[in-house]
Amino acid sequence: MYTIRVLIGAIAIFSTVLSVGCATTRTAAWDNQYSAREIKPTKIPADLEKLWKSRHVKEDLQKFIEKTEAWASENPSNYESKVLLCRAYYLLADGHLYVEMNDENEAAIKKQQNEYFDKGIKWCERGLAHNQAFYEKVIKGGAKFEDSLDTITLADIDALYWRYANLAKWSRLEGLMTLLENKSKLTKTMLRVEQLNKTYFYGAVLRYKAGAEALSPTGNKKLADQYFEECIKVAPDYFGTRVLYADFRLRGNEEAAIKQLNYVIKGNAKAIPDVESENIIEQLKAKKLIKEFE
Repeated sequence: MYTIRVLIGAIAIFSTVLSVGCATTRTAAWDNQYSAREIKPTKIPADLEKLWKSRHVKEDLQKFIEKTEAWASENPSNYESKVLLCRAYYLLADGHLYVEMNDENEAAIKKQQNEYFDKGIKWCERGLAHNQAFYEKVIKGGAKFEDSLDTITLADIDALYWRYANLAKWSRLEGLMTLLENKSKLTKTMLRVEQLNKTYFYGAVLRYKAGAEALSPTGNKKLADQYFEECIKVAPDYFGTRVLYADFRLRGNEEAAIKQLNYVIKGNAKAIPDVESENIIEQLKAKKLIKEFE
């Protein structure tokens, strides 16, 4: 049965490949000259911190991006600002724009999302370039990113993960060929994240494994469910896991989907203070998604 399932999946992928053309390539945003990361990071100004805390408000997030890009340019050795910009572009695209999307504006929104995801990737690449071993191997030496992950340390995990998050979304929007082209790169990236911190960002590795099994034509759907359930146990009040679970795996099981989405909608977004804004946006996403199940 496994062989048949793989064959059917391969045929489906091949048929789709014929109709979608070639993979899209992108250029990394490495700085040509090495810049050491600040030993004692310069504190981000209070007005930027205030805007970051209210990033669930689209206008505040856009102001944060504009002001922080200028500040990061003035403080080129500051790693934290680059990671925050990477996260900001991801949240703008995956959160705010997703909530705004409808049948009429879908094409325009997806185009804008991809532009933001690419900008997010670039800011995290600039952050990774502060790692001298990585810089020497990839930027100076010309090695492939995915073959140089052994140089990435726990200190770089934020830039590594959020580059992955943006790249995964960008690849999916670019189409099947681009996603297939980047699949091994994404897998290797998350393997490195797992090696560095297997519980990173409220079960990010488990969410990755769950999504990979759920979305792959030949994925193990029961295993995807197990990963989602395990991830919820790790961080029950990180709402993004429950929204993904309902979206990726509970279609056709309306009762279970509505239960997960209602938990999000009625939940306390402040339960995890560091991601209160993300939780607020996930509540908006859940309200949008639950209409498909009612």
